[in-house]
Amino acid sequence: MLWVHIAGGTSALITGMGAMLTKKGSTIHRNFGKIYFWSMTAVFVGALALAIGHHLTFLLMVAFFSYYLTVRGYRILFLKGLSSGQKPVLIDWMISGVSGLFILFLFLWGGYVLMNGGGMGIVGLLFGGIGSTFLYRDIRNFFGPPPEKMHWWFGHISSMGGSYIAAVTAFIVVNISIGQQNWILWVVPSLIGGILIGRTIRKYKVQFAR
Repeated sequence: MLWVHIAGGTSALITGMGAMLTKKGSTIHRNFGKIYFWSMTAVFVGALALAIGHHLTFLLMVAFFSYYLTVRGYRILFLKGLSSGQKPVLIDWMISGVSGLFILFLFLWGGYVLMNGGGMGIVGLLFGGIGSTFLYRDIRNFFGPPPEKMHWWFGHISSMGGSYIAAVTAFIVVNISIGQQNWILWVVPSLIGGILIGRTIRKYKVQFAR
């Protein structure tokens, strides 16, 4: 399962970059995206087995968090009609419900660790906050039409971008260690990646407004 996890992560790093650098909506972009999705699925399955087998609570929560972003980024392409009356189906509620439980656990775990002097608590709270933002948008759009017609475009970029940040972060923390301050390596990719995703979405909003 470790080799499945590593192979999936390596493939995700390559195909994710390929999807980002190719024309959106093109055949090659779609093919890169499909391979990326299944690569992250392998990462998730491997992480799940490792987390359960070695009793790694944090890895279990992060595995669900990162895979939620991946699944959301893919699934939202099938929910383009939410702004014009389309309704979510059972699988959409299940994705949000299961992910919501683990994101809540991330919050609680992060708060507990931070109160006991552990820097990794910051990571738990940060990831919990990011996940909660996505969940809030999902639930809001399920109950009422999204305010933007191109909501799915922005959701796809932010979710897949967040998923790729998770893959990059995993690569960094496995290969680099800075001791007690290791939590910084978990946080910095999210901060930098979040800025880049925000700039990209703003660019497209201006483009679509024209």
